[in-house]
Amino acid sequence: MGLTLKPIEREAWQDFQKAIGQGSLFHRWEWQDVIEVGFGLRVNRLGIFDDEGKLRGLLPLVERKMSLLKLAGSPLSGAATPHSGPVGSIPMTEVLPALERYSKQEHLDYLELGLPDLLEKDVLAQNGYTVEELITLELPIPKDEEVLWAGLEVRCRNAIRKAEKSGVEVVEPQTLEEWLEPYYELSCSVYRRQEKEPPFSKEYFTALWQNLYPSGDLVVLLARYEGKIIAGMIFPRDRFVGYYLDGASDREYNKVVPNNLLQWAYLKRAQTMGIQLYDMVGANIPSIAKFKKSFGSSERNYLYAYRNRTIAARVGRSVYAKHGEKIKKFLGIFF
Repeated sequence: MGLTLKPIEREAWQDFQKAIGQGSLFHRWEWQDVIEVGFGLRVNRLGIFDDEGKLRGLLPLVERKMSLLKLAGSPLSGAATPHSGPVGSIPMTEVLPALERYSKQEHLDYLELGLPDLLEKDVLAQNGYTVEELITLELPIPKDEEVLWAGLEVRCRNAIRKAEKSGVEVVEPQTLEEWLEPYYELSCSVYRRQEKEPPFSKEYFTALWQNLYPSGDLVVLLARYEGKIIAGMIFPRDRFVGYYLDGASDREYNKVVPNNLLQWAYLKRAQTMGIQLYDMVGANIPSIAKFKKSFGSSERNYLYAYRNRTIAARVGRSVYAKHGEKIKKFLGIFF
């Protein structure tokens, strides 16, 4: 019959991930808690079992109902998760048929997968997925601060100096209350300027803090200028990898370039935390990619794949591609 997917408990999940030493922040049980609370989504924490009932892998599969459609993904768009997918010592040639059987059993209309490398591109295509290559930017973190500084582009170093000379201060909150309200207001203002609904709620930011900060796996940095919080950024980590998860700023203060100073402050903080690689998460918007590259990061491709399992899903995705912004605004969701 092949592999089987079925729910497992927290202890079994954590023990297995710790034992194999694979996966990322986005495979951790705590991250699934963030998704459930922050976005109101259902996460199926699935174990991948062989014919003998032995646990061989893990697959966090997020579900959402959208009108009459049942969507699922690992990760699923709109859940602030850049990549996920299965982990374990099993080839995708065996995982994908098992996922298809599970999807049929659960009446899933649509599937998404985001995988951190390109090795499985052909296998996904052969199993009916439409596959795209997306880009993230990564920066190895040297131990020496002078080497780190030298890796920045000249324009980036100049922006950091300008922010410091202008009197911008970097603040690292130690409690949720110190940053939640000002950061949430900044986040909302960014999306409203674009006439979009803010994708992140206070519940999401709270869940991030409560699930990751106590273990030392979350850093929040704020930029303060003339007594006002004008920018902020959120950086979770998993072991030796740090991530740039989200950032927001008041564009009226762009002239004092707080975002460059915040990134530089995090890079120095990452050194003290023993972080070896900084994943800046996403480089598909040219202006944002230019900013991230100025810190010396380089491109790495990863896979995004989707599969319409039903005719309804195929039609729904086609309609969404043409009228997505209107649909999001009407439904009040971020897809």
